[in-house]
Amino acid sequence: MPRTPEESRALFDHWARTYDLSLAGSDGPKAGPLAGYRASLLAAADRVPVAPGAAVLDVGIGTGALAELLAARGAALFGVDPSAEMLAVCGERHPAFTLEVGDFNQIPFAAARFDAVVSSFAFHEVPPAGRAAACAELARVLRPGGTLCLLDVMFASPASREEARAAIGEYWDDEEDYPLVGDLDALLYAAGLGATSWWQTAPFHWMVLARKPRGTA
Repeated sequence: MPRTPEESRALFDHWARTYDLSLAGSDGPKAGPLAGYRASLLAAADRVPVAPGAAVLDVGIGTGALAELLAARGAALFGVDPSAEMLAVCGERHPAFTLEVGDFNQIPFAAARFDAVVSSFAFHEVPPAGRAAACAELARVLRPGGTLCLLDVMFASPASREEARAAIGEYWDDEEDYPLVGDLDALLYAAGLGATSWWQTAPFHWMVLARKPRGTA
């Protein structure tokens, strides 16, 4: 059964100090669905269109792994995460980042604030019933003409998800509810985002770029 948001927050509070260390071997068989984690981060960062000085929000920033790659390109990084402990670790490592407690359904920043909004390996923590509202909230804080990038454990179809479950075996986490590409694409368009482009970055990872049309609120 999927975790509740409260259970997820408690998990990441407890995991914060060892999170990066536990993902250091994310290419081994014990990594489960996260196999290829670092390569997927690099692929996503390479495709996000950010210019020096761009305001970028990372939702579910964790310890700042994706945000760090974008900051290296001159972006000004902002981050939200439901875990105060994750934010504490991120702030220690990246004191220039502006960090706030928040989540996909409650982003504590003004509308149209960011040139780009990104997230890595976090959207699946949103319960399915809350994903439409989460996409609308992501669109709200994005400037017209801005880009959204979501990278996560995702699957092209229910069949491919079940195939992955069988292949991963004991390292599959039944407390996770991983999105399907088509379902998320439809939610993004319903939220007012469009021009989506999809890439598979690892056996169990997909990323999407979507744009907020110019001339919208």
